[in-house]
Amino acid sequence: MEAPDFLLLRPPVDRSPGIQGAFEDLWQSRRNGGLLDYQLPYPKWQFLSYLCETKELVLHGSQNQDISIVEPRQAMDKRAFSSQRAIYATTDGIWVIYFAILDRKKYPEMTLFNSCLQAKISADQFSEPMYFFSITHSVLLQKPWCEGMIYILPRQSFEREASQQAQGMEIVFPHWISPFPADPAARLQVSPQDFPFLAQIHGHNDEKLVQLATASPDGFPWPEALES
Repeated sequence: MEAPDFLLLRPPVDRSPGIQGAFEDLWQSRRNGGLLDYQLPYPKWQFLSYLCETKELVLHGSQNQDISIVEPRQAMDKRAFSSQRAIYATTDGIWVIYFAILDRKKYPEMTLFNSCLQAKISADQFSEPMYFFSITHSVLLQKPWCEGMIYILPRQSFEREASQQAQGMEIVFPHWISPFPADPAARLQVSPQDFPFLAQIHGHNDEKLVQLATASPDGFPWPEALES
């Protein structure tokens, strides 16, 4: 299906046996939740997506690179699912890097506005993942990027966000939460260059976004709040 203008389509994924074999060899080399030595010439987001497509794993992105146990934290969001005390994770290798490379310690005033979704196009088929990314415009101008860490976690205790209806279509999100602490199976360091949509991150006016989202909850992505 053709994506709306405001959504980004995932770049093509190379699933050739040689690449998947290299990904599997790297995964099998992991040790006790330690840092993976990523020397492969393939995008890290493809490796992360491979893991979630072939194994019972989820991904948690953070700028904190020294977490031994990932703990639940209270989230603040207008949606009930996203405002719980939980570990928030995804099974999408691009979306998770966005959360890992934003320097929220240096820029605590920065707000994030984003989505990753797929639309159901037949009884058993969904579209390619589609994305939207935005941060506070005044912070975007300062390029708030940093090195980050992806924590690769067992999926067993996680619950996926329920599908929703939008514009007559069923929409699903690779969005998972768990109320329990989790020991990482492995870690992967990432940099801003690993995020394929770095140049497509929008900037928004925080006050306008809140006003528009309150007045028109179904108006995503509220383009009047975006600034060039």
